Amino acid sequence: MNSDDILKLIRTKRPEVVLERLAAIPQAERRKHGKDVARFYGEALQNRKTAKSFEAVQVGVLATATLTDLKKLLFHPIPTKFGIENALRTLSPEWTDAWVAWVVENSPHWIARIAPVWEAGLCARPTSDAFILGYYATYAQNRDLSADDMFLDHDVWRFFEVEGGGEFSLAAHDKYASPDCSWATQLVALVNAGKLDRDRMLDATLEALARDFAQFRAGWYARFHTALNPTPEEIAKRAERYLSLLGSSIPTTVSFAIKIVQALDKAQEIAPGDLLEALDGPLQARQKGTVVAALRLIASAVKRDPTLSEAATRKAICALVSEQADVQSKALDLIERLDAPAIQDALAQYVPLVAPSVQARIATMAGISHETPQAGQAIAQTSIPQQIMPVADAAEALTVFLAVLEVSRDPFEVERAIDGIARFGVKLTKDAKLLSPLKKRARQIWNKPGENYTRVVLAATGSALAEGTAVHEFADERGYNPSVAHVPKGCFARVFRDRNAEIIERIQSGFSLPMLSAPTDTGGFVNPVVLMTRLEPYRAAGVAPGMVDLSLALLRLSTDNRETARVGFVPKTEEEHALAYALGSDACLGSQQALWAAAWAARQPCPTDPHIVALFDRPHPDCGIAAEYDVSVARIDRDIYRYIDVRIAEPLTITEDTKALPAMFHVTGAYGVFACSGTYEDVAWASLVRPGWPEPFFRSAIARLDPDQKLTDHPCLGFLEPFFRPGPPCGPLGAATLVYYMASEDKSVSGLACEAVATLFAEDRLEVALFAQALKPFVLADALPTKRWTKGLGTIAQTAPQNATLVREAMVAMLDFTADDTPHDFGGMLELLYELSVASRTTSLSPQAEDCLRDIRGGGKLAKFSKKLLQMAQGVEA
Repeated sequence: MNSDDILKLIRTKRPEVVLERLAAIPQAERRKHGKDVARFYGEALQNRKTAKSFEAVQVGVLATATLTDLKKLLFHPIPTKFGIENALRTLSPEWTDAWVAWVVENSPHWIARIAPVWEAGLCARPTSDAFILGYYATYAQNRDLSADDMFLDHDVWRFFEVEGGGEFSLAAHDKYASPDCSWATQLVALVNAGKLDRDRMLDATLEALARDFAQFRAGWYARFHTALNPTPEEIAKRAERYLSLLGSSIPTTVSFAIKIVQALDKAQEIAPGDLLEALDGPLQARQKGTVVAALRLIASAVKRDPTLSEAATRKAICALVSEQADVQSKALDLIERLDAPAIQDALAQYVPLVAPSVQARIATMAGISHETPQAGQAIAQTSIPQQIMPVADAAEALTVFLAVLEVSRDPFEVERAIDGIARFGVKLTKDAKLLSPLKKRARQIWNKPGENYTRVVLAATGSALAEGTAVHEFADERGYNPSVAHVPKGCFARVFRDRNAEIIERIQSGFSLPMLSAPTDTGGFVNPVVLMTRLEPYRAAGVAPGMVDLSLALLRLSTDNRETARVGFVPKTEEEHALAYALGSDACLGSQQALWAAAWAARQPCPTDPHIVALFDRPHPDCGIAAEYDVSVARIDRDIYRYIDVRIAEPLTITEDTKALPAMFHVTGAYGVFACSGTYEDVAWASLVRPGWPEPFFRSAIARLDPDQKLTDHPCLGFLEPFFRPGPPCGPLGAATLVYYMASEDKSVSGLACEAVATLFAEDRLEVALFAQALKPFVLADALPTKRWTKGLGTIAQTAPQNATLVREAMVAMLDFTADDTPHDFGGMLELLYELSVASRTTSLSPQAEDCLRDIRGGGKLAKFSKKLLQMAQGVEA
């Protein structure tokens, strides 16, 4: 038979006929037609009507393909109705074991379809982790697990060793399964029926939690352990295990463990000294409940053993690292009660670190003086930029890079690490032994990239440097490249990747040159004079700067020293003309759209430039024409649900394919992917893209927040970081971000937003009128509890007398609405306004505020404090 005959056969006959006829042809002969059959298979995938039976086509592929051919197919040829086992039993290909293992490894969700092959004894049963992932997804469907000895004796116990990821995990399965069909329900039933050993199952869940699986997946094991409902005796038997879980790096695991440890402590099943030793992790947790529980355990330990008083006090001091002022206050309450000697020096170290509202108290306890900033006295330390020094040599460059590969939360240190590689990369690549730790660690991260785009790109960068490949081409043994496949389009993590790729390519060409975009100070800016100095070795070597690196450097260009930088600078290339334009010279336009867009955005101010606009096929926001924003806040009511709807209307929009960095802030992808997407680390790095004009960055901040979402390490915390750096005054979108974030249900977000407002007030970088203008529509929308803003404003007022005055002014300015617009729970806000007025001895109100208070209808606090405020304003003693 020739290829045409075989194609006609598989196109017109049933699978059993195709199998019979092809099996009669020698294997070597029929495989000559494998490519033609595979091509037809691809056509049949697109249009099933090309053949009488699609499963006949699949049988044809199995009969003619080699293992290499099978691995290239888009869709595995597994005829489920006809039976894959029937086809392979008749054909007896030599690749059955290898192909089945490959299918399992690369497509765990196909395991139920491929399982008949090993169940029929035609190949070895898979033992890889991927096999267990298949269980998580589909393999257990419609199976009687209580009669499956292999599952009961072996497979199920691997559930507690194999974490999984994405859709392939116990947590992912049970999230979308009905309770009756969840793995947790099935396993509990098997334990209760005596099919699975209960003690072993309890131990296995604790062993899984000790492995520090990712939070989402670890949470399943904690919930499952709880569902097993261990008795007090079973818990006491495992006291040491629960205690050890307090040291987990997964917050949900710590929260789970500390609740059980509290019960063990109450039953006195743990020695007080052992309890104290295990509390370091919980005391430094981000979650308020975990820290407060740890403080209670400290108090209990001392009550049981008073000799531990001093050690307990020093443990309690650890809780002062919390970001929440009320947690810090609870820690100080315990420290005062314990009254241990010789702790003042330890307390003194925390005075500058705690929230402003508790600084005076801790300073008194530490026996040192503390001055509260007076009106008009700025807390100027954060507003004065500090110089960032580049790495000094190759050894330091490698050390810094390895450090950020592990922890990439500080974007300044990340940029310093990449700059170090840029400066000393050629020297590093000449010493394979020196790069060996980087090669190994980058590979480890690469094989389990996680959700941190910044870390993915750092691993790709380190691997490319150590192994001599390109960042875009580096891939694992399956051809998978997370830095390409995993990082979304239109995301600044791709800018990070592309900039790093330019640097690696230059190093591999034999040039170690400074990174142009490395920030020179803690504001995230690049000093123009320093940029000129960095450019000199490029000119001397005849090397063109990377387009992404230069564009990023222009967006970070400081407004200081621009005239000095221009003196004597004669641009010769398009890149240099763009730099001159950014510094204030007239344009000598070239063709690189993204470069000139960045150059225009670097100019201060940025008047419309039709020449830049004309470079694009249609107007792009912040590319020759300034972006405009209009924030609207509304309440949406649907059935029993109410939620806030915050929208930013823009006359100009852009797709995720843009390469112009200023425009990328305005990208919203098909699935709501914003340029500043990802984890905290990714958002923090994006905050350095355009430090001189952060308003577009705050556009993403407003769009990203879900005010009712609570997360362990909330990525939106990264959007608040710019407020604590030296930078320009807060703009309208910055003020809206602060107000919105103050109402977040996540206390770490709302608490940090309040600290940011207090800092900006103290530094005179946030106008009261602008803050009030942003606050009013959010409160009046009545979509979120007003008490969230009331609490936040009260926290800000406690930080300094001047801030209390400014908060009062903002609240008075907000009192300009009709009675029908009065939000729920507004009485609490009026109570705060009254308390601030009494404390500051300020009684005056604006005419608009007085009219507003007279018109407000209602009872309770609303009526009470409306009346009190009006009486105070009129000089009547309340």
